[in-house]
Amino acid sequence: MKILFIIPGDINLPTGGYIYDRTILERWQQLGINYELISLDGNFPFPTTAEKKKALDRISDFPRADIAIIDGLAGGALPEFLETLATKMKVVALIHHPLCLENGLTEEQSKQLERSEADGLKFVTGIVTSSTTTAETVTDLFNISVPLQPIEPGVERGEVNSSQIARGPVNLLCVGSIIERKGHRVLFEALSELTDLDWHLDCIGKTDFDPALYDGLEGYLAENNLSSRITFHGAVDSSKLQNAYMNADLFVLPSLYEGYGMVYAEAIVRGIPVIATTAGAIPQTVPDGCGLLVEPNDVPSLKEALKKALSHEDLRSKMRLSCYEAEPNFPTWESSAKEMAEFLESLT
Repeated sequence: MKILFIIPGDINLPTGGYIYDRTILERWQQLGINYELISLDGNFPFPTTAEKKKALDRISDFPRADIAIIDGLAGGALPEFLETLATKMKVVALIHHPLCLENGLTEEQSKQLERSEADGLKFVTGIVTSSTTTAETVTDLFNISVPLQPIEPGVERGEVNSSQIARGPVNLLCVGSIIERKGHRVLFEALSELTDLDWHLDCIGKTDFDPALYDGLEGYLAENNLSSRITFHGAVDSSKLQNAYMNADLFVLPSLYEGYGMVYAEAIVRGIPVIATTAGAIPQTVPDGCGLLVEPNDVPSLKEALKKALSHEDLRSKMRLSCYEAEPNFPTWESSAKEMAEFLESLT
């Protein structure tokens, strides 16, 4: 079986969707699975007319393959591309979460993407989602009739954080690109009301996806005397990220929506309790006892959860033990890569 794996832009971008794609391909290479990576240029999910034409024109030059799998960030924006590609080979959509549910869209943009995604999915042979929650959402939203397989991301195991006592400030860690959906403003507003407690927050993630949002957050920190207690590190390499996990007492990311949320799983398998929201697939990603979940965009509830966790070391220890117990239940990347290859082969 020869697979084409089609993505928009640079696969090395440090976001959850690209990490998922990149790591699946790395494991395929190790497993000897025959694939070729195709990268489409364009401003996704809103490519220009010229960028759409360029993508269409490239199809005639694609190598022969049995099946193609296309990342939803591109596929959801290019129904005509999927239609043409489907005349050459079977096509599978990889959906991390529906584009039309992204935060920060205008109503018109959301409707445009919903129509575009629905049109494109008419031409696919199957669908892969990154969680069962996303599978349910996609099925309800688009009335799916083709085979659909949820394949959760694997979780890279690293050194386990076995810290039992916070010495000095309680170290909070937030990992996520600075975009509206990740809820940094909600987090900062909650922490601004907890300055009487001893804590420090490290924020890791790209800061240039939404420069206006990032500038606004920096301004908020300055106005509320939080700049010395909240540090932006930008995107970091895997070694620095591992060090950040090892120094963290609590992981917190109050996302407004997640199709899965790999960073929560990465924290949990390292023994770090989580504070998050009930949005999207997060409740399925964070097992009972491993953290505290609140409604999304709810500053008072997030404040209370943070206060509870910051103030009670025994609670953090109890949640940490639950994380240790949950670790074996998370899939490895090898098992996820095998599962995806098997699903694709079943459709050929």
